[in-house]
Amino acid sequence: MTRLLAVLAGLAVLAGVFVAGVVVGGHPEATGLTDLPPRWRSVLLGSSGESLSQQVLDALERSYYKEIDRTGLERRSVEEILRRLDDPYTYYLDPEELAAFRVSLDGAYFGVGLQVAQRDGAVLVTGVFAESPAERAGIRAGDRIVSVDGAPTAGQALDVTVARIKGPKGSTVRLGIARAGTAKPVVHVLRRERIRVPVVTSRLVQRAGRRIAYVRLSQFTRGAAASLRDHVRRLARRGARAFVLDLRGDPGGLVDEAVGVAGVFLPAGTPVVRTQGLHRAPVTLDAPDGAVVTSSPVLVLVDQGSASASEIVAGALRDAGRARLVGTRTFGKALVQTTTPLRDGGALKLTTARYLTPKGVDIARRGLRPDVRAADRRGTEVDEALERALGLAAAAAGSR
Repeated sequence: MTRLLAVLAGLAVLAGVFVAGVVVGGHPEATGLTDLPPRWRSVLLGSSGESLSQQVLDALERSYYKEIDRTGLERRSVEEILRRLDDPYTYYLDPEELAAFRVSLDGAYFGVGLQVAQRDGAVLVTGVFAESPAERAGIRAGDRIVSVDGAPTAGQALDVTVARIKGPKGSTVRLGIARAGTAKPVVHVLRRERIRVPVVTSRLVQRAGRRIAYVRLSQFTRGAAASLRDHVRRLARRGARAFVLDLRGDPGGLVDEAVGVAGVFLPAGTPVVRTQGLHRAPVTLDAPDGAVVTSSPVLVLVDQGSASASEIVAGALRDAGRARLVGTRTFGKALVQTTTPLRDGGALKLTTARYLTPKGVDIARRGLRPDVRAADRRGTEVDEALERALGLAAAAAGSR
């Protein structure tokens, strides 16, 4: 047991070893294990030069009283090792899951119109697109997806769940939806449609005799920063005195787009985010050229659905003194992840670093706490959180 604990404690140090494929049966000479310190080499390989898992599986194949599924046992051992990391964003994808994950990254998006995130092993709906199959079915933010086509989502990688929700145009998917206050989940049969995501929407709003720009960003896809810059520039030309940037329900996306979005409001060279990891040198990403407004007041709307790139932008603007956060605590997921192919045709998706705000706040620990707490109450026609942000923006514009 002491020996096993020592192996698990060294997982972070040995991430490169696992990427090389040792835990799925790679030969030590081909995986770089010969370069390990003697202590770790002896723990992992033993005196024979083979990994501990290889020795056990070899013994089972030689002497066990019935045939074993070696490939299945190898995968189970990998999953158990990764489970011990207590990191829901580091997991193994078998070849079939990897194929589904790659399909989910395709530019053609046929699905049901949901934005989701993972919290404590549960798949949480963080947003529902207007006029989508999900909205027509009555699914709403805060619901939990407990099954997809009858298969439980518990213990399933989020990327795989998302890939299974998407599919060919016109095909159907059965989603088991649980809602707080209901006795049992309800199964919805939804027909997949092409989902057109309006990445940026904006308008001018009058408050206290002042023009306030409202800009909503739904996700950080390719081109999001350029689109937002165009919207902000047009609104500034139309006389906007302050800006409300709505990142509620935005699950994030591409980091370079997050840096670009922050750069719309920050002078070039202003730190946006820092990365920190055991096996990589610290890096600070700065705002690029192209700022549109660097002095007008900014209020950023956030909630529990604001994750990853959304949190990077919100943290950067607050740390630079450019914005106040209005809403509820953010999701708390800002990690650098890498997908590494393995020899069995699957892949290891692992966390390789964490993102910190310019002042060193670890976003992934608990998310970002708002400066002003405000929440939209369900069942009312008014968006109370937005009204609070607009009021604060008008007051800030009037004080200048």
